[in-house]
Amino acid sequence: METTIDVLNIGQNGQVTVPVEFRKEVSLGKGGKLVSVRMGDALVLVPQDSLLESISLRLQEAMKASGVTVEELKSGVQEQRAQIVKERYGHLLKPKRKAK
Repeated sequence: METTIDVLNIGQNGQVTVPVEFRKEVSLGKGGKLVSVRMGDALVLVPQDSLLESISLRLQEAMKASGVTVEELKSGVQEQRAQIVKERYGHLLKPKRKAK
């Protein structure tokens, strides 16, 4: 699986066009459905399928059984995302200059 970055335009009614390459890869045709998952300030879109729904239900049950809250999960995701960005793109960031 290749990581790509696409800029999507939001239309007048809030509609976005999913890149054709992605639609072909995941067999997402006209009328297909995406599931949106908000993770902090990110919105993740994934094709809807029964496997995903099954996994989601199992995750909800596991979270409930372990006592993990949604807020704790969000916090952990944000920390992991920050770490991944630092590892992958840290070399591109300019170091901050110290004030004299």
